[in-house]
Amino acid sequence: MLSRLSHWLYRTSEIVWCGGLVAMTLVVVLQVICRYLLGAALTWSEEFARYGLVWITFLGAGIALKRRAHMGVQAVVEIFSPVVRKTVQQFTIVCVMVFLVIATLKGTELALFNMKQSSPAMGLPMGFVYLAIPAGCLIMIIHAADQLLDLFRPLPAEVMGEADA
Repeated sequence: MLSRLSHWLYRTSEIVWCGGLVAMTLVVVLQVICRYLLGAALTWSEEFARYGLVWITFLGAGIALKRRAHMGVQAVVEIFSPVVRKTVQQFTIVCVMVFLVIATLKGTELALFNMKQSSPAMGLPMGFVYLAIPAGCLIMIIHAADQLLDLFRPLPAEVMGEADA
């Protein structure tokens, strides 16, 4: 069930991420057209692009985690035996999850604290902008938990060296 939830969140995040990127691009292009060709700037476009970037950054981090595309020191991990490598990977994911839980809690506090403050140009409650932090972190927690469960499955016999015995 966790795997299905992780996959659904991944696909949904990709769609929202792509939509956000397209929307940001169109708004910035529209702003350039309005400012330089029509002589009238849009007052809200820069703010929209900035807040959109915040959201696609946190959604993109979840997408990267699901794809296992975050930076790592693979050369160090590869020197270990498969059993030790698996243990190191499990420890790493647990550490990442602890960080993400703390970031989710603090991000939620930040979002709730800023709900009464409005953005200058769009009048959007700033808490909605800050909700990107807990939303992105929750998605990453689910992806990390799914990966952690995968790591607790037994290694195949040929990887363990038992195939030669």
